[in-house]
Amino acid sequence: MELSNLNIKNGLCISLGANIDSNFGKPIESLIICKPKLEEIIKTWINHGQPFKKESESTNTIFYWSSIYETSPHGVKDYQPNYLNTLVLIKSNSFPNPSKRNAKFLLKELKNLESDFGRKKNLKNKKWLPRCLDLDILWWEDLHLMDEELTLPHPRFIHRNFVISPLSEVLSIAQKIKKLNDP
Repeated sequence: MELSNLNIKNGLCISLGANIDSNFGKPIESLIICKPKLEEIIKTWINHGQPFKKESESTNTIFYWSSIYETSPHGVKDYQPNYLNTLVLIKSNSFPNPSKRNAKFLLKELKNLESDFGRKKNLKNKKWLPRCLDLDILWWEDLHLMDEELTLPHPRFIHRNFVISPLSEVLSIAQKIKKLNDP
């Protein structure tokens, strides 16, 4: 599916999930605590990409958060607790230029946040393990990137209900706000 079909412009989308306790508590507590931390990372990342910005220039960055959804673990053979999932769609007129370098910088910051919550680096070839925090960049504007660390847009997000349900919610909210703001 083309992202343009989803009516996305100036967008960065990140999914969040957790199904085991973190350094900050139960999965619900982890997601709630993670939200402002993630927003701060994004704001810092935006400012990092705008080092010569004048004080008079205004930035317009909006965070559209979905509700928290409970979903069954995807692709697992052994028992795991259900996941709690949410996502955020960020729209901004001040993103750094979409590039591999800038995307990798953001990914590194997200991995550091996962680590702060207690996530251990996965063993090779071990997928779909329980996670105290899982952050995935689903897309960033029209950037297409594929390597061992990061593929954008995320290749499987449109096939995952734990992404599609929250995404439908935030796109609906964003569309309603856009209509209210259009003259």
